[in-house]
Amino acid sequence: MNDLERRKFELHADGDGYHNRIVDAKDWIHRVFDTFENPCLNYSGGKDSLVLLHLVTQGCGYDDVDIYHFDNGLLRVPGSDDFVEKSVVEHGGNLYARTSEKANNEEMVLEEGHGYNGFWGEYWDLVSEHGWDVRLLGIRAAESNSRRDRFDDTPINRDDGHATAAPIHQLTTRDVWAYIVDHDLDYHDIYDEQGALYGDMEHRSNRLVTLYDAEFDSLGAREISQFLYPSETNELKAIEQTDWE
Repeated sequence: MNDLERRKFELHADGDGYHNRIVDAKDWIHRVFDTFENPCLNYSGGKDSLVLLHLVTQGCGYDDVDIYHFDNGLLRVPGSDDFVEKSVVEHGGNLYARTSEKANNEEMVLEEGHGYNGFWGEYWDLVSEHGWDVRLLGIRAAESNSRRDRFDDTPINRDDGHATAAPIHQLTTRDVWAYIVDHDLDYHDIYDEQGALYGDMEHRSNRLVTLYDAEFDSLGAREISQFLYPSETNELKAIEQTDWE
């Protein structure tokens, strides 16, 4: 991010609204750890889950939490796996990094949804093994209407048979960047590259999504990957075009 944006986030971090929302997020984290026996933090390496990781391990002191990461196989953003491992070593937690056979073959490119199938398949195997009883997600209401409506009055949802908690649900995008700047957190360099591409670090599409993926095409995944990672994207395009032929 440039100096002007950094200063903007520094000023935001001094505001009462920001501080109140961070305090609320910490309160919800403590409530999750007081309520459940075996929480698991789902960690993509994106900016939101990075903030959640730091709040849990450093802000609230639960530095022995189990952390689940799925690497998305062929569609992974370059460097994301290394970033996840490095940040967990730095901030704390027990990392369980997984992939799947489907994520590493052409099905990941050709058939929408295989990424999530692999993600949850590996996750449920680990749930059975470790007895995780709640997953902490870095999703926020400001991201989309569906994520806003997923939770009612509290950021804990038990409706699907396995509890889900979203402690940073009420943080704004500016809150997230302000937290990152305020705590001098390293983040994946895709955000600086996309921020320059869009002209704004806070742009809605400045996200860590998978490359050349129809599932995330509404967020510009295919267009973004062609600009930022042309060699990797061309390999994925070749798989798709070969199938068409």
